Formats: sequence, C-alpha cells, structure tokens
Amino acid sequence: MSENLSLTHERVDDIPLLIGLEQQWGLPALLDRYLGNHGLHQGLSNGTLTTAWLAFILSEGDHCKSTVQDWAERHHQTLERLLGGPIRSVEFNDDRLGIVLHRLSGTASWQALEAELWAKTVAIYDLELTGVRLDSTTTCGYHTPTEDGLMQFGHSKDHRPDLPQLKLMAASADEIGHLIACDVLSGQSADNPLYQPLIARVRQMLGRTGMLYTGDCKMAALGTRADIVAHGDYYLMPLPATGQTRGQIEEWITVAVEGESPFIDLIWDGEDLLGAGYEFIRELSDEVAGQRVTWTERVLVERSREIARQKGDQLEEHLREAQRALSGLTPAVGRGYRQYRDESALRTAIEQIESRCEVSGLLRVAWQREEESVMRYIGRGRGGPDRPTRTEVRVRYVITEVRRDEETVARQRDRLGWRVLVTNVAQEHSSLTQAVIHYRRGWSLERVFHLVKARPIGIRPLYVRTDDQIIGLTRLLSLAARLLTLIETQVRRGLAQTKAALVGLYEGQPNRVTERPTATRLLKAFARAEITLTRVELGGQVRWHITPLSDLLERVLTLVGLPRTSYERLVANSP
Repeated sequence: MSENLSLTHERVDDIPLLIGLEQQWGLPALLDRYLGNHGLHQGLSNGTLTTAWLAFILSEGDHCKSTVQDWAERHHQTLERLLGGPIRSVEFNDDRLGIVLHRLSGTASWQALEAELWAKTVAIYDLELTGVRLDSTTTCGYHTPTEDGLMQFGHSKDHRPDLPQLKLMAASADEIGHLIACDVLSGQSADNPLYQPLIARVRQMLGRTGMLYTGDCKMAALGTRADIVAHGDYYLMPLPATGQTRGQIEEWITVAVEGESPFIDLIWDGEDLLGAGYEFIRELSDEVAGQRVTWTERVLVERSREIARQKGDQLEEHLREAQRALSGLTPAVGRGYRQYRDESALRTAIEQIESRCEVSGLLRVAWQREEESVMRYIGRGRGGPDRPTRTEVRVRYVITEVRRDEETVARQRDRLGWRVLVTNVAQEHSSLTQAVIHYRRGWSLERVFHLVKARPIGIRPLYVRTDDQIIGLTRLLSLAARLLTLIETQVRRGLAQTKAALVGLYEGQPNRVTERPTATRLLKAFARAEITLTRVELGGQVRWHITPLSDLLERVLTLVGLPRTSYERLVANSP
C-alpha cells in the first residue's frame, strides 16, 4: 500500500530579500518605537505589520489595503518564518492596516522617525552626503475636495487639473537620490514657501551646517537664500524668468550674445561639450529674524548646448507652422472662403497667428490690395439700354509673400538655451563648470518621484479617503521609495568597487550586461525565477524544500549585504 504524498506550494520570490533588508535596516524596531501599540494590542506589532506591508507593496506593485490579507494567507509559512512568530488570519485586515496609517499621520512622530531613520541609514550603509536636493511633486486621486481637506485643486504636475491632488515636498541626498525627509501638504499649496521649513528640518536632522542645498527656480526667493546664508549653508538654483528678474536675465543674455562679456568659458563634462557661459558677482542683502544679512552671490549665465538645439528645433517648427497658416489666410475667391475686406482686420489676424506660434517679429508678411469693379442696375426689374447703372468697387486684401527675416531669426537662435544659476559657493570651491554639472545631475530626485508614481509603488491614484489615511499612506509609500533607492545604491556601489557587472537581468536578453541596475529590474529578476517554498508530507513526516537560487540572485544578495540564509532559513531541513 503506497503512502499518501501531500505537496503544498508558496511563491517566495523577493519577499525574503525585502523583509531581510528592512530588518537589516532596523525598520521594524524603529516603527514600533514611533508608531507605538495600543495597550490591549495582540498579535503582530505595528512595526512588524508595516514591515510585511511594505514587502507586499513592492513585491505585488499594489498599495490597496483590501488585497493584503489574501496575500498574507497565500504566503503564511514564508511570513511566519521571516517575521519570527505566528500570524493570525486577522493580522492584515483593513482595520489593522488603517490603524497603521492613522499612526503614520502624526506629524511629530513621523518627523522623529525620519530623523532617526536617516541617522541609521548613514551609519549602516555608510552613505556619503555631498549635498541636499529639494523639489516638489503632486499626485491626484478621485476625491471630493472639502474646505479644509488635503485633496485640493491646484497646478497639476501630472497634467490632470480636473482631479484634486496633494503635494509632496521632498529633500534627498544629492546624486544617489535617497530621501532624507518629506512633507505632505494640500494640493493648492504654492511651492515657494515650502523650501525654507524643510531645509530647517533637514539641517536639524543632519546636525551640521556648511551643506549645499540645490533646488529649482521656485527655491530662489530672496528670503530663502538669505535664510540659508544666515545659517552658514550654501545654495545653488536657477533664477526664474519672471517679474523683475526676467528683464535682468535678458540683459545678461544680451551681454553674452553681443560679445560684451569679459570672457566666455566652454563647459565640458569629460569629453562632452555641455555648453558655455560666464559669471560675475554681486552683493545682496536681506533681513532674517530681524537681523540684516549681507552676502556675495555669484551669477552664472550659462547656455546649454542640448537645450539650445531642442529650442532651435521648436523654433523651426513654429516658423513652418506660422508660414503655413499665413499662406492660407487669404485663399482665392470661392464659396465658403473668407475674404479680408478690411486691412486692419488682416493685420490683426496676422498678429494673432504670429503670437500663437510664438514667432512675432521673425516673419515678413507682404500683402496687396485688389479691387474689382462691378456694374449694377439701379432699381428693380430687367436691365435695358436706357436703364441707369452704378459701379461698385469690391476690395479684398491678399497676402503675396511670407518669408523669414533670417537676421532676426539668427539673433533669436543665439538667445535660446540660456539660463542663470545663482550660488554663494566661492569660486575656488566650485567653478562655473562644476556648478553647472552639479545642477544638471538633479535627475536623482525627479527619478524618485517617478518611482513613487510608477510601479511597483504606484501612488496615483490613492485608494483611501480620509486625510489621516491619505497622509499615512503617502508616508508609507515614501518608505517604500527609500527601500528601492537603498537597494540600487548598495548594488551599484558594490559593482563599482569590484569593477564588475550583472548579466541576465533583462528578459529576452540573457547576455546583456549592466553596471547600474535599477531596483525594479532586480526585483523582477527574483520574481522571474519563481522561487517556491514547498511543504512535502509523506508518511506522516513533513519536510520543506525551496527552489535553489541562481548565481545571479546569490550575487545580488551579496551586493545588498544579505546572506544566503535569507532564503535558506525558510526551510527547517535544507539539504
């Protein structure tokens, strides 16, 4: 009589990797300390629960609360082994997860958590901080705005002005893009006043001054710059081409274009020519907390070669569009074709086309007046030889030529691609070239925003309604973004140190080599391997088996600082 064989399977994939990193990071204990637990709390602590939830979000690419409980049941054995205790069926229900989000919404506890988390990150992973990058983004949802609610209509960076949104203001470590701190604000908030409070919080978290803070033109308010200087820090940002500054920028560009500047430096990044520019200094002064602050500011007027090319292509397209529209403005006489009988009306139509196509003053348009004499009989009835007549003169204006003013177009091209950066860093510490290159590497924070909005995090749209749940979920997803950038930083740094690369990360391209893999691509490699935990019951005996890891996956574990036992500990009788 044969013995009964029972097999039970659980997909493991990247769950041990994610939870192992969170535990290495000290995240469960940190979350427990700042989220706390109710006095009658039973089962998994809030910190452990959040740790598993983050693994679910990044593994499944889903932040909905409603699907977490089913996922936990499908990975029951895996989670019990990784989290170190029994898991009840009610642990991951909607109410328990809602409590976690409510506790994450507390501002004081969140800011304290962020401060200690950053200190732990630096200590454990030896991150080098060369500067701080600041920026904001928005994310929308299908919510109904309330008077004092978080979700409000505002300027949408997602191109969805029809949906209410929230604003995320963030500070990250320059170059690597790892988040240091973030604020969740209502969607109609203006960006300008958000920089100074976040800089003050980051300065306190870092516990030092002399740091370079880099941002976009919305950070360039004089009060913000003065506050940075007053605290012994440095700034780098472009000036906005608005208001009084717009006229100044035009003057500085004229100085460069007409050859009045003392010298123009070429800006090279290795063998790549980025552009050219010049600089000068000026004295600025403003009041900070009732004290007058005066400092020397460097004004860096630079032209990007790539932006100038892109803007030049746009200008060419606008010119062609305007020429087509102007040439068709006065068609031949025919049914349904409008004729211009008044010269002023034609002038207005030409100006409107040039303004719409942004080519005012760049085209020369010529037209002529055409007259047609038509004889008409006076009075009613048939005409005859003795019938009196009158002559009507019908006038129309016809465009005869549309040509480009090449000299003006050339001058306009020379003014494309320019921008003005300002900084209080001394020239001996950062040359024009170094400052420009540093600013252009600001894609790191923008990429973090992209990670937050795209899978696996996918913050947009938010599937919670109340403000405390929205704030809590946004902060939870910011922790997920930190985990992704941490994976990337560790793997890329390890590959750079050993001058190695990874092969086999890309499906369909088994020989493709990469030295800078993304965290998303690394997690996909674990999912593609279909690592499975199998329970084998035979003759009353239970044994466990797990799919062996490939050399690639073992290499990734080593690079992120996790041992092979991250997976082997799931089985009690690993061969």
